[in-house]
Amino acid sequence: MSHFEAELIHHAAPTLLGRKQANLFSFPFSVMPAYQKEIALYQKQLAPFGICITYLYSCKNRIFVLVYRPAAMLRRLRVPSVKKHLLSLGYPETTGQKNTLPAVLRYLRKRILVQGDFPHEIGFFLGYPPADVFAFIQKKGMDYKCVGYWKVYGDEEKALRIFRLYENCRDNMMQLAESGIPLISLIQAA
Repeated sequence: MSHFEAELIHHAAPTLLGRKQANLFSFPFSVMPAYQKEIALYQKQLAPFGICITYLYSCKNRIFVLVYRPAAMLRRLRVPSVKKHLLSLGYPETTGQKNTLPAVLRYLRKRILVQGDFPHEIGFFLGYPPADVFAFIQKKGMDYKCVGYWKVYGDEEKALRIFRLYENCRDNMMQLAESGIPLISLIQAA
């Protein structure tokens, strides 16, 4: 297993296995020359499974990669309260419509660059419960019940079950990959 494949599995197993709509991870800019060809290869190999890998953002030291399932992401962006909020932030009117995801992600990238940090709406793109994203915005990240993959304001028990599911995806996929099973075979089996 290559270093990039280990990073991909460690940070994006729930998305690779279809349990989450997206994962975001980063790596040092210095390893980009070693990862670039492999990222391009995985972009081609994962596309038939409805999985995309895109460079979302880079800063002076790190590159952020978004691994996502477009169909699942579009469903989340179509939720009326989510779409209304994104439109209020200037996202394209076509947000949530088929074939518009690249433009929506470009706008997200622009917001990251302008703010110099991740805007709170990134939670919608990563599949966090909308109620928790809205509460995070309203409470400015304070007064949450627990924290894991996101700050939880709503159903804590359900969130903890989801966090365990994601951890199990990662641990099981990593164990199988370390035993020599190719990543694509693991995704096919899922």
